[in-house]
Amino acid sequence: MWSSDAMHPGWVRGWGVVKGEPPGWEFWGVFPTRAEAEEAAAEAGEEFHAHWGAYHEDRDEFVSGPILEPVNG
Repeated sequence: MWSSDAMHPGWVRGWGVVKGEPPGWEFWGVFPTRAEAEEAAAEAGEEFHAHWGAYHEDRDEFVSGPILEPVNG
């Protein structure tokens, strides 16, 4: 289940699968649960990992950082 970001319309909170570090990271996908993201990261390749963050579908943009840390890990 997606958690919408009330402060930022159009964004949802979730687990992104990325390779590298921002701003030049490679985005592979976004998932509603950590387990799904970790499974996808394993399928995507060795250098991919799951990050908690926010995703904007219209922009195909994923952002992550300390302010976006999940409340329940």
